[in-house]
Amino acid sequence: MGQKITIKILDRKFPLVAESPEQEREIREAAEKVDGKYREYLHRFPGKSAVEILSFVALNGFVRIAELEKEMEMHEKDMESLHARLRSYLEDIGKKDSR
Repeated sequence: MGQKITIKILDRKFPLVAESPEQEREIREAAEKVDGKYREYLHRFPGKSAVEILSFVALNGFVRIAELEKEMEMHEKDMESLHARLRSYLEDIGKKDSR
């Protein structure tokens, strides 16, 4: 069972449960980022409703997640390629040693 915590976003309190101190830190940091991004967009888009601004915040976050997922896929492909090249290299060395 986790620890009960309370975070604030836009001056509203939300009770949550954190399963570890690390998760609590991550939740608190995420809440601060949401709050900060909201306030940034509030100044950039005056006259927009809270729902519209929070929609921009969510969209911004998910765009960043998509970018990071694509970057991870590229790194995984690079890693697979390096592993294949390393296996091939080691096999070549093994063939030379067995002669």
